[in-house]
Amino acid sequence: MSDKKPVDEKDATLIEFLKKNGRAKIGDISRATDIPRATIFERINKLTESGIIRNFTVDLDYEKLGYSVTSYIMISYDPSSETKQEDLCVKLSRLENVIGVWIISGEWDIMILTVQRSIREMSTFVVNTLRNMDGILRTETFVVFQSFR
Repeated sequence: MSDKKPVDEKDATLIEFLKKNGRAKIGDISRATDIPRATIFERINKLTESGIIRNFTVDLDYEKLGYSVTSYIMISYDPSSETKQEDLCVKLSRLENVIGVWIISGEWDIMILTVQRSIREMSTFVVNTLRNMDGILRTETFVVFQSFR
């Protein structure tokens, strides 16, 4: 077993900066972190090629886009189903307005994060979409009242 860490201190600094400022230019990152531009460029490429950085994305304010209801939905997987749990998760991840899907431990098997325009849309999504999918035994929805960053 290797004692080598997947990232060193400079990589960790670069990752922390990119988590908050993913669109920053190399020069701006260099000035803010005191790491030379060439080193930043090389390390971003290395972190991307190794899969540590999977992609660069945007952090959307869904409420400003008209999605006023955010919910975490817990799903109990039906092991007697013809659908494999992983395949179900892939299908869930492709549903409109689903932000994330996770296989979890504990009482529930799967957790999804979704946004909808209204409680009625959330209800329709849960009752007509999720509860009619093969592999889903039951669900429980947790509506987010307030989010903090």
